Amino acid sequence: MDYYIELTLIKDSEISPYFIWSKLYTQLHLAFVEQKDANEQIPYGVSFPEYKSFEAKGKQIMLLGSKLRVFANSVDELQKLDLDKWLARFTDYVHVKSPKRVENVTHYLTVNRYRPQASAENLARRYARRHGVSLEDALKRLEGFKQKLEPFPYIQLKSLSGAREFSLCIKQTTKAQPNIGKFSTYGLSATSTVPHW
Repeated sequence: MDYYIELTLIKDSEISPYFIWSKLYTQLHLAFVEQKDANEQIPYGVSFPEYKSFEAKGKQIMLLGSKLRVFANSVDELQKLDLDKWLARFTDYVHVKSPKRVENVTHYLTVNRYRPQASAENLARRYARRHGVSLEDALKRLEGFKQKLEPFPYIQLKSLSGAREFSLCIKQTTKAQPNIGKFSTYGLSATSTVPHW
């Protein structure tokens, strides 16, 4: 991946960055869907350059940050994506830079969707049945478990086909070597890499 476009959320005291991420990523997904091949894959990968993890008050905190990079093999591919059209309604909330060449790569990343085995609520229901306690008691007993299930930052999205809400948990992992491949219509892959610096 030799070229990228960087998107930056513009801080707004009245609008949560989580809300902007949700709207931005919905539009980005729609743009990607228009570019998918017969296997439902795309040539575009994403990364979150400010993605970070730290501990505060005994809890693990993970953040996406305020930037997103969209990678492609050529400027033509990035222009074909036509992000200006897809993000036209968000010019007050998202700054879109023009395509640039990737330089000074320090390592590579896989950026993929993390799917917890089960939600904390489902586990609490099972725990309540097995141990004969109320759902509230089970939730209290398993309170710390949710963090273990979903330790990754996420973007709240609404399924356009089923109209249900879901959390798109993002796991970003450092890799020493590149691995060329395709990506999902969210710009994610557990095996294909994007450059990082």
